[in-house]
Amino acid sequence: MSCKIHPESYDEVIERNWPEGVKKTKQRVDIFKILYSSHEPISAAEIYSRLNQEHSSEMYAFSTIYRNLIAFEKSGIVEKTVLSTEETAMYELKSGKHKHYVVCLKCHRKMPLPTCPLNEISREIEQSIPGFEITGHNLEVYGYCSDCR
Repeated sequence: MSCKIHPESYDEVIERNWPEGVKKTKQRVDIFKILYSSHEPISAAEIYSRLNQEHSSEMYAFSTIYRNLIAFEKSGIVEKTVLSTEETAMYELKSGKHKHYVVCLKCHRKMPLPTCPLNEISREIEQSIPGFEITGHNLEVYGYCSDCR
């Protein structure tokens, strides 16, 4: 969010990234801050828990969080993913490029892969199957992190 040369406030980040046509409410700003500060995709339940810890006097309703995540998804700033090891959807702010994760089967920590290993395969598929246009793909790699091994 900030760098040593030009520190940036949440207000500046939100102003720069807020989707056009989406009303800016306190709840949405609080949810955006949680998503922005998360280094991995998080579930609506995790957002609910963090919000109610950070704003204990307000007590957010789970339905409010879920409705706002849907609004963010429709506006294109949030990406919803359902990992096959999870029962619930995970959410993260879109960064302009897609991500793939390695997922620890014990602690469920999600670590992003530095590059997309499917780019070359995607090109081969489009060349070998005339007329087929790939619009997306998903890759999950499972194992155990160094702490759980």
